[in-house]
Amino acid sequence: MGMLGIFMWPSFALAFLLSMGNQSSSSFIPVDNYLLACGSSVSITFQGRTFSPESVYENNHALELKSQKSVAVTSNSGAPSPIYQSARIFSSNASYIFRIRHEGRHWIRLYFYPMPTFHQNMSSASITVITDSLVLLDNFTFMEYGGPYLFKEYAIKITSSTLSLTFITSKNSFVFVNAIEVVSVPDDLFANAINITSVSLEDFSEATLETIYRLDMGNEYLNTRNDDSGRNWEGDEKYLSSKSVALNTSVDNSSVYNNSKVVTDKAPAWVYATAKAMADVSRSKLSWVFSVNPNCRYFVRGHFCDIISNPPDVTIFNLFINDLAYKIKLNPATGGLCLPYYMDFVVSTKENILTVSVDPDPGANSRNATLNGLEIMKIINEVRSFHGTTQVDSVLPNSSQRSVKLAITVWCSTGAAAFIVLTGLTICYFTAYKSKARSRATPISCKIFTFQEISEATNTFDKCLLLGEGGFGKVYKGTMANGIKVAIKVANPESRQGLREFQNEIELLSKLSHPNLVFLMGYCNEDSEMILVYEFLANGSLSSHLYGPNFVPLSWKQRLEICIGTAKGLHYLHTGVPRSTIHRDVKTANILLDETFVPKVADFGISRQGPPLDKSHVTTLVKGSFGYLDPEYFRTKFLTEKSDVFSFGMVLMEVICGKSALDGTRPTEHINLARWASSCQEKGTFHEIIDPNLIGKVNLDSLNKVCELAWMCLEESRKNRPPMGYLLCELEDALHIELASPIRQVFADCAIDVVAENEIRDVKERDDA
Repeated sequence: MGMLGIFMWPSFALAFLLSMGNQSSSSFIPVDNYLLACGSSVSITFQGRTFSPESVYENNHALELKSQKSVAVTSNSGAPSPIYQSARIFSSNASYIFRIRHEGRHWIRLYFYPMPTFHQNMSSASITVITDSLVLLDNFTFMEYGGPYLFKEYAIKITSSTLSLTFITSKNSFVFVNAIEVVSVPDDLFANAINITSVSLEDFSEATLETIYRLDMGNEYLNTRNDDSGRNWEGDEKYLSSKSVALNTSVDNSSVYNNSKVVTDKAPAWVYATAKAMADVSRSKLSWVFSVNPNCRYFVRGHFCDIISNPPDVTIFNLFINDLAYKIKLNPATGGLCLPYYMDFVVSTKENILTVSVDPDPGANSRNATLNGLEIMKIINEVRSFHGTTQVDSVLPNSSQRSVKLAITVWCSTGAAAFIVLTGLTICYFTAYKSKARSRATPISCKIFTFQEISEATNTFDKCLLLGEGGFGKVYKGTMANGIKVAIKVANPESRQGLREFQNEIELLSKLSHPNLVFLMGYCNEDSEMILVYEFLANGSLSSHLYGPNFVPLSWKQRLEICIGTAKGLHYLHTGVPRSTIHRDVKTANILLDETFVPKVADFGISRQGPPLDKSHVTTLVKGSFGYLDPEYFRTKFLTEKSDVFSFGMVLMEVICGKSALDGTRPTEHINLARWASSCQEKGTFHEIIDPNLIGKVNLDSLNKVCELAWMCLEESRKNRPPMGYLLCELEDALHIELASPIRQVFADCAIDVVAENEIRDVKERDDA
């Protein structure tokens, strides 16, 4: 994971938390709430909740158990808790089919315990559990596991009227389950987008999660603890890297601002009322170490509440998740109440451990660091499995899968006639809906914000929050009511860009999804205002890091990684959708960087769909930015994907030279970077305009390769320019060259002629030999 130690300030303010106080603090009541004591004939009380026999739900037509052969077993001997005193055992594939009344994320909780008194060795059973599209467990056995019982918790988004949990038996074996929960998750428990992420994540709203750890820090007397939402919290002591550094601290639950929805939904008040702090701030960081699967993505939520400072002190400290660093600022107690706060992250690790640490911020003269709670959840991989490359189709034969789906269809319909009528009505509805949607060009995936929400997020468009200004209008940094940072672009009524560009951006971005394209969260079109709301990208534009004021120079490795990410985004636009999209305004100012310098292509206001398969180009008025415009497009008005390639070539040239494509302050012959570079290339002095910040810090072979790619992109005729896929592969090769050798060939102050360059190559070849 390549986080670069970039610190960000959280922007949850006291006013926001206090504004939440008017909301009800009553416990969430789930619409779907299935608590099954499998195999039991009586109800069981476990952790303050009642689990009912399967027959109770079957009699209410809320559940159907599809099984050719199963047996119910009970035993009080040796069970670790009442929930494990019964089980249902299947000798062939079986499915629990739940009726779902509220679409959205649900907790799926599974309980397994191999009863020692059963006549067969339940520890040897191979357990595989799937849904219609997800693999939750794959060939799990207690003999390999080593623990006495197994509890699994998943957060799964359900978008249909049923959920099928299928238990797969291996050859000559059986499968069992002791208890099952299917419970609605509060809609706002997880945000739709995660701003603080060190890895690619296309759409968190669709992510399936598995709970790995959920800790209540600072309560050493707890093993596990249950809350109103059925979540189990355990103590943190066994995960501490050094107990001598840690200090338990706590306050009464009533001291926590428990009217806040942060407390009600995100974690119980008693989680915020206890904390681990540093016993000695002169010592090393306070750290917790967790065993995880390598090369996986993890959702991490930290819970914070300042219960150690005295007003008016503000606690400022650093939070580390492996190499990711974040600055936390906590408000102290106000009016006797401690203010809860949480932050969400998405990270990955190549190792089998994940370390979370806190330590005081020396720059802020902070006296301590603290953590109240921590949740770590694994994000399902691309093949929809928590277990490597195993997919649903590979564990469930097609015939069995068809039979399960048929059972669901038959069960859900009340008869053939009703089904036909319902289907007809559905088709009519969606046809009408799509027609209406097309007429108003309103994307389903974008949220419509009110002007009041936008105004509050920007503190009435405070000039202090102004990030910049472009052709469309001004861009402000904002913080929504849920604490998510956003970039808010407000149209300038006098701008040349207007309603057409506004609608174009919404329509295009609502259909596109790629980690290297900026994420459009929503828009506002109220009272003639045209406002776009994007994810906030903390490190601004690539241009600002190449030649902006007070910029910190990017390393060659960073520049290559940014170019590679940009190429991936453009390659997706050109080839990854049914009909290509031509960006038409590729430039360093429209390549934005998140907190880990992952690039995201932005500003789709003048983008166009590419030509259909039977055409070579789109004829359109010339639009774009001077300095980046494809000259052939400028002459002919013929627009193709190769126009983006030309613009990308100028991006590469800026990355190499550290200079803007156009600069009126330069001498006349140097105003246009492309012409200046071409002139230097002809004279053999191109090295003179390379960014001085790269001198002595770049592998010459890697640099030369990127220079060659830039010249290929800038060919006058589009036929001679390479496609983005080729550029992507070559840029990745340039990065490999840079990383493969520690040698940094230094440019001399004077001109390096061809002979000298060949001598350097000869020396390198002799050294390699």
